[in-house]
Amino acid sequence: MRPQRVSTLDPLGPDELELIEGIFLNELQLRALPLKSEEAAILAARLIGAYQSGVRDAAGLAAAAERM
Repeated sequence: MRPQRVSTLDPLGPDELELIEGIFLNELQLRALPLKSEEAAILAARLIGAYQSGVRDAAGLAAAAERM
């Protein structure tokens, strides 16, 4: 029997989503990526993952996006 994974992540609120969205949209523009693309979905997932792992400021999130 496999152990259950328990998520202890706090939900993202409106302010957090606004911060992530701003970085996301800026990165899409810089990379000339369409909003509805696989690359955009990967970028969004990485930004959310970075935020949930403790990167809470715009500069840190932008740096995480650049590493993609």
